[in-house]
Amino acid sequence: MPSVDGPSTEPPGEIAGLFPVERARLIELLRGLERADWDRPTPCPGWTVLGLCCHLVGDDLSVLARHRDGYRGTPGPPDDAGEAEFVAWLDDLQAEWVRAARRLSPRVVTDLLEWAGPQVADMVRGQDPRARTGDVSWAGGLVPAWLDQARELSEYWIHRQQLLQALGRPSDLRADLAAPVLDGLRWAYPFRLAEAGAQPGDTVIIGVSGPVTVTWQLVATATGWAFRGAPGPRVVARLDMTTEQAWRLLTNNLPSAQRARLTASGDAAILEILYQTRAIIGLPK
Repeated sequence: MPSVDGPSTEPPGEIAGLFPVERARLIELLRGLERADWDRPTPCPGWTVLGLCCHLVGDDLSVLARHRDGYRGTPGPPDDAGEAEFVAWLDDLQAEWVRAARRLSPRVVTDLLEWAGPQVADMVRGQDPRARTGDVSWAGGLVPAWLDQARELSEYWIHRQQLLQALGRPSDLRADLAAPVLDGLRWAYPFRLAEAGAQPGDTVIIGVSGPVTVTWQLVATATGWAFRGAPGPRVVARLDMTTEQAWRLLTNNLPSAQRARLTASGDAAILEILYQTRAIIGLPK
């Protein structure tokens, strides 16, 4: 049974320069909101638009404290804790922060995001993207820093899509950001497919269409599942999605009732793994 064939240390592109682009789009969105917009509920249970933005402030400050300053003021569960225990700990930590930040006004929160954004970008620029210093649990643990950077970028990008949804606006699927975000999220697939019974040469094809159009071919090898430019001798499963469906499925933002709209064929057990794969710290919904 193959295990995991992890990402190369060579980054797929320059990621650090995307952080200012993402933050500029967020600030532009927030500066244009009416007072009532901040009280709208978001897809994050219990969080309004303001609450979700407070969460983003917490993300900024936590990233700077951990990666720039080497400070962890909130040690997590023990290393032998299960995924469910870690998710529960993280959910409680995030909820605690948002409750504490409820005294902040929309203007203060927006100013904080505008202040911290360039510092996060500078911190990312200072990292060696090839160094194996990233810890991305949903991709198998220790990975090159570029994938950790892509994970951080996706955190901000995904939450902005949730804000747009709360405001009744369409997702921002412009490929300059959506493509690198999906290129990072895809690394959850080889890790989760390690659970599948497979033989070397078995191939899983995942097609994405729309503003981002790409085909991912995962081939089972003797050492793990690997992305390849061509399929192996046996295609055992295929999943086709739109760009909108792809990011939503991988991040727990696709309602289970909408899974029937995906186009799928092949081995039922492998397809179920694809349906349950998440590129976030969280259990599938």
